[in-house]
Amino acid sequence: MRFISHHDLMRLLERALRRAELPIKMTQGFNPRLRMSFPLALALGIEGHEEIVELELSQWLSPKTLVEQLKAQLLEGLDIISAEVIAPSSSRVEEIVYQVQFHSPQAIAPEKIEELLNLKEYWTSRERDGKKKAVNLRPSIRSVTQKDGCLEIRFKVLQEGTARPEEVLEALGLKSPLHTNFKIARVKVLLSPLAVA
Repeated sequence: MRFISHHDLMRLLERALRRAELPIKMTQGFNPRLRMSFPLALALGIEGHEEIVELELSQWLSPKTLVEQLKAQLLEGLDIISAEVIAPSSSRVEEIVYQVQFHSPQAIAPEKIEELLNLKEYWTSRERDGKKKAVNLRPSIRSVTQKDGCLEIRFKVLQEGTARPEEVLEALGLKSPLHTNFKIARVKVLLSPLAVA
């Protein structure tokens, strides 16, 4: 499932919503679409354990009923954990949590983690549309902890740029190919408290 692209995941979910015949509002215009959005896209190759999708309904439906009807239409490996009401047009992702699971026993020296967290700045270069841009990753890294061969990284989502787990791994000295030595999972996406109704 982690190799399904963000756009394919949206199409898959849209078809499941239509089959479930849920009262989802439609956009206006020549090509109406379901009012559905992901506050934060998931990069290809990264597992999502507790992702968030926002739906706008045209009539009231209890969260429990929505979950039951939608679950019946989903593929194996894609599950709805829960549903809740949020305030309209106010959702904002505040924090994201990733876990890095190593395929073979591998520990990162605690000094390397401490050294990174003690920095006030950590700059990296990103390329987009053929242009390079320098981004300071350190302000968005909230914590890095290691336990039982698993690394947990917490990020604060910032408008000026949020660090990516592979960039943190590189900062800790791990430059090996992603698909051979470790697996990354996004285990939590936390909305701003103002978003919850």
